[in-house]
Amino acid sequence: MRVQRKRRPERVIMIVLLVVLAIIVAIYGTLWAAQRPMHQAQKTAYSLAVSKGKLKTTTGFSQYNGDQSYYAVTGTNSKNVPVYAVINTNKKHQTTVVKQSAGISRTKALRKVWSKRNPSKVIKATLGKYDGEVVWEITYLNQKNNLCYEVLQYSNGSQIKSIMNI
Repeated sequence: MRVQRKRRPERVIMIVLLVVLAIIVAIYGTLWAAQRPMHQAQKTAYSLAVSKGKLKTTTGFSQYNGDQSYYAVTGTNSKNVPVYAVINTNKKHQTTVVKQSAGISRTKALRKVWSKRNPSKVIKATLGKYDGEVVWEITYLNQKNNLCYEVLQYSNGSQIKSIMNI
């Protein structure tokens, strides 16, 4: 007759904990690897904003992808004036620095879109350049959950382009 061994509950618990730990490490590693390009872009943008845009401090980053790609960096210049640096991602990294007071704020741009389009969800609002002008691009989902874009002129908030129901 065969004698059955009893499994120790400690051993089963240890195996389950190791499997759970392995899953957590795998998820964290995957998320870290997925975020790495964006963190590298942010690091590059901050460096370019300081060197080419002469920003003293950097406090925010976003990326615009229109006809060309741009990094938008929020910060202050040497006189502690709040500014935005809009940096072309091409090899020359042309940088346009505009005072925050010279145009509409992110909040005003969002309010214009909310009052006009009543989106169900705003995905992002970022600065970029369109036809040589600094613009706000608001990306959102409308009430039918279709992707939409509004491009507003930075200086006065007038609508330049609208793409609906993608």
